[in-house]
Order: sequence, then structure tokens, then C-alpha cells
Amino acid sequence: MDDTPTEDRRLLFLQEHVLRALILKPESWSKCVSGEETRQLVQDFVDKSEPKTLVVTVTAAGALQPANSIMSSSKNKVVYFVKRNQTALRAESMKDSMLYGELSYAPLQHFCGLVEEVVVPLLSNSRNHTAWPQVVSQDIRHHLHTLQSNVFVVCGCVQGRTLLPFPGEAKKLEHAAPEKYNSVETVDKCLIHSVESVLIDWIHELHGVLSRDPSEELLRGTHPTPQTELFFWGNRLADLECIYSQLTSLRAQKMATLLVAVESSYAHSFNSLLRDVLQALEEARDICAHLKPLQCLFEKVEAAQFPEIRIHIAPLMHTVCLLWAHSHFYCRPARIVVLLQEICNLLLQQAHAYLVPQELWRGEGQSLVKLQTTLDLLQLFRNTYNECKSNLSQYQKNGHRAPPWDFPPHLVFIQLDLFMQRLNTEVVVTAMNLLKLEKLEIGGVKGRILSQHVQILHQNFVELYKNFTEKSCACLDLNNTEFDADVRRFKLLVEDTDRRLGAIFCQAFDSAPALEHAFKVLDMFGSLLDHPLVAADAVDRYPTLVSMFDQELDRIRFIYLKCLQAANQLAWSPMNKNMPPVAGGLRWVQELRRRIQAPFSIFRKLSYP
Repeated sequence: MDDTPTEDRRLLFLQEHVLRALILKPESWSKCVSGEETRQLVQDFVDKSEPKTLVVTVTAAGALQPANSIMSSSKNKVVYFVKRNQTALRAESMKDSMLYGELSYAPLQHFCGLVEEVVVPLLSNSRNHTAWPQVVSQDIRHHLHTLQSNVFVVCGCVQGRTLLPFPGEAKKLEHAAPEKYNSVETVDKCLIHSVESVLIDWIHELHGVLSRDPSEELLRGTHPTPQTELFFWGNRLADLECIYSQLTSLRAQKMATLLVAVESSYAHSFNSLLRDVLQALEEARDICAHLKPLQCLFEKVEAAQFPEIRIHIAPLMHTVCLLWAHSHFYCRPARIVVLLQEICNLLLQQAHAYLVPQELWRGEGQSLVKLQTTLDLLQLFRNTYNECKSNLSQYQKNGHRAPPWDFPPHLVFIQLDLFMQRLNTEVVVTAMNLLKLEKLEIGGVKGRILSQHVQILHQNFVELYKNFTEKSCACLDLNNTEFDADVRRFKLLVEDTDRRLGAIFCQAFDSAPALEHAFKVLDMFGSLLDHPLVAADAVDRYPTLVSMFDQELDRIRFIYLKCLQAANQLAWSPMNKNMPPVAGGLRWVQELRRRIQAPFSIFRKLSYP
């Protein structure tokens, strides 16, 4: 190695350690450093002060993969190198300037095995304590048992199970006959103390396990879906079965026998603990069995497009009612309220995926359709809930009717109602109406000036709406209170625009020379007249419109009477001279009738504010 360049000697040190630890051939390292990116990563580690860490593992394809941190997805052993100081490495001091070693892909399990198979047997062996004082020996055994119990419990937590540590003298219990527990004097007091101490730890540990509830996620402010409920009860059932098997094991039963034999006050506590676990286990079994039919329905709702969820709402609520009626342990308001809240959260989650916040307030027809579809479906869920609530008496078990849902509905629909309020279509409808101002052209004497005013209003609104839509990306987030403030400011500015539009409408209407032109003004403004402030100005013009129609009727009546008078004086009809008398008279009457019917049909379509 003396003739090897300094850079190569440093890399050679890393190579030898990696290949030896991972039991690989030199070709694997050569392939690893042949890539530009991986070679630069290793070179930077030895040449620069940063990065401080280098880890090397084997990928699923069998290739070496260096990195600057341990990858959580790695399923193989890892070789690590950590610099003691943030400096470049030197070939002559590689061993002294680094900490290096191997790490299992499952370090906790590896540590558990190390404690169980190496640390505890080595330090608890009495032959290794010959030169130690008895106090030190007992203290070492006590700390060993504490370490072993803590590691045992932590491993169970990682696996999602509650593991109960047994006393260090458990082997004495296994090999002792029950008839020897006839009095306190014949039993080792240290053993009794150890058993009682462990039982106290069990009671504290299991109290937390038994008091867990699926509503904890809701209380923390999160928005869990029904899958959280199913996952909770499935894990709870498996955990309680594991706990019950430990409490009914031979070792635990001998602990109970010992406590009874020595008349310990904790004997009753052990029996109470076992009874509570058994009751919780029965509850979990019952709930899991009755929740199982809902799982496929929840999966269908999650997999369906949002408009298609409509067909799943009725079967879903029917199954929830069956769950309420048939499950002995789920027939409680606290349980069903949590489930219904989670169903609401599932619908809101699907609605979030269906609605695109960036496109929601652009004033397009598709946005309005999506908004209305979402509101209709959420309202359908509320209506289905109310229907099921009123028909709960139809669900029976063994002749007994299901109890009513007497809890307040707002406990279930608090998030859903807030979401529906947020999805108010008023903003989109207003935007669609005001964006039509671009095509509005007013005729008449003042038409040009009024049209210019309309275009100015349109340009101002376009700028206002653009600023509003740029801030509405988080409009579906109910925690975003800024959006509500933006909506309030937007409505205030829209009100000012509506007042100006009302004034323009009044001027355009007043300058209309005849009834036909007045109707054209109404048609041009169209849906803008539905805005309350515009309608407030327009309402004063409707009597004028009726008066104009009355004047038109008077003109038609005058023409009709005048023609009849001329026909009586001349003894022939002066209308439509190029037509036969009867046909000409009929054609003339039809024209008068159409002159009346045309404005009258428009009148019938008008909605008086």
C-alpha cells in the first residue's frame, strides 16, 4: 500500500471494510465507484469536511449504494463511517479519525437479541460476580431486569402489541409447585415483592391500553376517515388477544396462585385486571364482527368518482343502522357519533379530490356544475341521515327495537356544514354574471356613454376577481380564515359595482323611446337584475313598463276602432287591399293580435322583485 497514492489508500480502506462487512467481491466496489454520481459522493466524503457521514448498503439488485444518511427503506445490513471531526481524511490516520461499523436494517430487533442473548446472560451469571460485593451484584441484576423489561416493552410497541414483562425471578415460579405456597414464611419475600411490583406495572400499562378510544384522533383536531376506525378496532382486537394470552399463560397463573397463597392484597387486583381485559376483548370481537360489512362499502366510496358516490350513500347508512341495532357494544351515542363524523370526513376527503381549488372560482360553467354537484351530494347524505334517524324503529333484534339517535345532529355534521357554507355558489354566480358585462352594448341616445361606463366597470371587476382567485388556493381548508375575510371584502366591492350598474340600467331604461326598446334593455341586463342592489333600482321601472304597455294597448285599440269605423262608412274593409275582404280582415286582426301578444309573453316571463 505504500506505493499507492494517498487518495487511493483512503478509498482502499473504505473498500476493504465494506467488502469484508457485506461479504462481497471487489467487483462490486468497482461497479459502485464507476458511476459518476456515486464516485463523487465517496470522493467528497474523504476530501471535504462535509458530509460527515457515509453509509453503504446493498440494493435489492445486489449493487452497492453509498449515501450520506441511512435510508429507511433499506432491508439489508448497513456499513457506516462517521468522522470524528469535520475535516478531510488522511490516509495515515483513517482508523483514528473515524467511527465505523455495521448496523442491522432492523436495529431494534438486533438490540433486543443482543440484550437477551449476550448482555443478560453475561452480566447475570453468578460466576462472574465472585469478586463483587453482594449489594453490587443485586444492583446489577436489578438494572439488567429493568433494561430487559424496557426493551421488551418497546419492541412490542413497535410491533403494535402490548408485551407484559415478567419478574426476574419468573423461572423460580415455573419450577415451583403450587403446594409450596402455603404461607408467606415458605416463600421468598423478594419473589413476592418482585411479583407485586410487576403486577403494579401491568396495571398502569394496561390502564392506558384499555382506556384508548377511537375518538382520540378527533379530539386531537385531525379528521380521520372510517378506515381509522376499522384499523383501530382491528389492532385493538389483536392487542387484547395478545394481552389475554399473556395473562392466562402458565407463568402468569402461577403468579396469581402465589398472590392468593400468601394472601396478598394484589390478588384481587390481578383478577380485576383479567376480568377487565376479557370484557374489553369481548367488546373488540363484537365490534370487529359488526364493522366488517362496512369495510367493503368504505372501499367502494374511496374508489368511486365523487359524483358516483351517490349510489353508495343509502346502502352505507342502512348498514350503519344495522350496526347500531345489532351490535351490543356499538349501540352507544359516543360510538356512532364518531363513526358518522368519520363518514363525513370521508365524503369531504373525496370532495377535496373532486374539486380543484385553483379552478373553482374562475367563473366558468364547469366550476358551477362541480360546486352544485358537491352540494347536492352532501345534502343527500344529510337527508339520508334524517330519513334513517326517523326510521330506526324498523330495525329490530330479537323483537327489540333499536334505541333512537337522540344526540344533537350538529355533533355529526359540524365539519360538513362548515364545508357546505364554504362552497356557497353565490360568488361563482356573481362572477359569471359580471363577467358578461364585456359583451353588453347599450343603444339609444346615451348608449355610447353608458356602454363606456359598463366597460370600465367590467375592467375593474376583472382585476378585482383576479386578485380574489389568486388568494383562494386554500379555499377548501376550513382552518383558513383568511379566505372568509377575502370573500367579505369581495362582496363589499361587488356591492359597489351593483350600485353603479343599477344607475346605468335606470338611465338606459329611461332613454328607451318605446316598449320594444325597454324590453331590449331588460334582456341585455338579464341575470344582473337578480342582484339585490340592481333589482332595488330596477323595481321602480316596472310600473313604468306597465304604463308603456297600457299606452301600447290604447294605440292598438284606437287603430282597431278607426278601421272598423272606416269599414262601416265605406261598406268595405280598407285593410290589405290586395287580398280578399274576409282573408284581408283576418290577416289584419292577426297582426294586431301579434302586436299585443309579443310584449305580453315577455311580461309573463318577467319575475317581479
